[in-house]
Amino acid sequence: MKTLCAAVSLIVLAACTRQPINAAGIYRLSTAEKSMVLEVRTGGEYVLQINGAERNPDQLRGRWEDGREPGVDVAFHGLQWRGTEPEAGQGIWAATFESNGGICLNAEGLSCFIKDDPA
Repeated sequence: MKTLCAAVSLIVLAACTRQPINAAGIYRLSTAEKSMVLEVRTGGEYVLQINGAERNPDQLRGRWEDGREPGVDVAFHGLQWRGTEPEAGQGIWAATFESNGGICLNAEGLSCFIKDDPA
């Protein structure tokens, strides 16, 4: 009976354990005003490049980690949003993955970044 209880406990624990996120890749978001390229690196770093018609190219860097809250797949550190404008800051921005592999940052009026297909 103890073996059965231990086996059931292990099965329940395994079902509740979430697999680590593999977020590494290149993601793109283009709007009428700007284009953004988010490179998520396997070492836990990210680079967000922002280009626009009437702005100098900008690059934000920080680190990311697996989300630790329900409904959060990945957390980007050192990134905050003011409407649809990303900027460096002390914030942590929570993101979710879509079924198509995109990353949604859920900023006001912002669509999801779409993952580049691997070549």
